[in-house]
Amino acid sequence: MSGPEGVLLVHKPAGMTSHDVVAIVRRKLGVQRIGHTGTLDPMAEGLLVLLVGAATKHQHALQTHDKTYEAMVRLGTQTETGDAEGAPVRSVPVPPLERGRLEDVLREFTGSLSQTPPAYSAVKVAGRPAYWWARRQQPVTLEPRTVHVFQLALLDWTPPTLTVLVECSSGTYVRSLGEAIAERLGTVGHLTRLVRTRVGSWRAQEAKPLAWIADASPEALARELRPVPLAPATAPDNSCQHPI
Repeated sequence: MSGPEGVLLVHKPAGMTSHDVVAIVRRKLGVQRIGHTGTLDPMAEGLLVLLVGAATKHQHALQTHDKTYEAMVRLGTQTETGDAEGAPVRSVPVPPLERGRLEDVLREFTGSLSQTPPAYSAVKVAGRPAYWWARRQQPVTLEPRTVHVFQLALLDWTPPTLTVLVECSSGTYVRSLGEAIAERLGTVGHLTRLVRTRVGSWRAQEAKPLAWIADASPEALARELRPVPLAPATAPDNSCQHPI
């Protein structure tokens, strides 16, 4: 008899790794084969799509889905990792910025972009993740990649922090995007909060909190498994006009 299989939508809290979440679900369901459609950094929170059992054979196809994030970028301070997890490395004064100027700059970062992954990322270099080399202060060459930003909208500007909605292709590093925006504004910056609100047609509101999963019985958790979609999951056409 085959074990549980399907798609599980989890709301990952900030402060833990995606691997930590996988380990909790693995123990709860008693299933070893569990993957995901895209990792979240420890400081990030939001929708983590897990693939359980035989559903893992669809992992490669499901990893290509577009994603939506809400990101907070604090201007004026650069960190070694591009987010609040890293130590500050540089401070630059933040020039006076009006909302119109911010919106103009955000428009410059929509469309196809060439983006180099951060030094502190999981991209493999010589068989090891880039962050392994960065932690040992060994520089490596990371090849730029083409990503696509479908929408970049200003949600809030409370100096020195701007909050933006990012709808982007798979493989986009929002940390790098935040740093590039800050540079274009004449300063530096880093992410202080990142929330993934959508993966394909799956929404964060559908996800189960990790606390619920930890308390649920294996049977109750298994009932939350969804079938793997037969066609690629895409966001509704009006997702840009009605962000989460």
